[in-house]
Amino acid sequence: MPWYLKALWPEKCRKSLILKMVCATGFVGIGAVSMHIAGNFSQFAIIMFIGAIFGWIGDYFLHAKPTNVYFATGFVSFLIGHVVYIVAFVKATPRLNPGYKMFNLTEVLIIIGVVIFLLALSKLIKVKFAPKIVGYAIAVYLLVINTMLVRATVLGWSYYKTGAEHGFIAFLLLTCGAVFFLLSDATLGILSFGGQKKNYPLKIFNILTYFWGQVMLASSILFINA
Repeated sequence: MPWYLKALWPEKCRKSLILKMVCATGFVGIGAVSMHIAGNFSQFAIIMFIGAIFGWIGDYFLHAKPTNVYFATGFVSFLIGHVVYIVAFVKATPRLNPGYKMFNLTEVLIIIGVVIFLLALSKLIKVKFAPKIVGYAIAVYLLVINTMLVRATVLGWSYYKTGAEHGFIAFLLLTCGAVFFLLSDATLGILSFGGQKKNYPLKIFNILTYFWGQVMLASSILFINA
């Protein structure tokens, strides 16, 4: 990551693309190695691995060319990846917590509340989405990423409550991984639409939280077998 962060500034180049894809291949590889180490080829593990692959695809298209088509493809790839992660969390939770109700009003209110807060914050710091359809797409994306965060936390807590030996570690990996993902996506929005494209410290924060988040989520395969 340090080599990548150095290579991408002040402008993206072929070297930075190669280094970024090395980093992306790293978290996909961690998912595969985690499956091997834990002997975990459960539905959860396979779905999480597929989600990581969509992240890899998104990384390529967001970096390869500065065109709207490539940006949109990368954006959609990440959106699909988040949805895939949500599917993994939703399917695994009832297996660890049979009494869990899939529709929980508290969770829904938290998700909607955080989305409203982030949209209000974007206005406060004068983030401009143009054309308007971009703003609607970002709102949908925020809804999905916040759903992922809540579902990851619920799964991690459900696993911890089973009394598993490494339950708290799994809880931290899932929760912190999803939080870092949210922070990375939020700062990416500021970098892309908030007039902060030349803010190198913010870019560093964006990249570090993203890759740490992906690594944590991939590492959860070491523990969650459902």
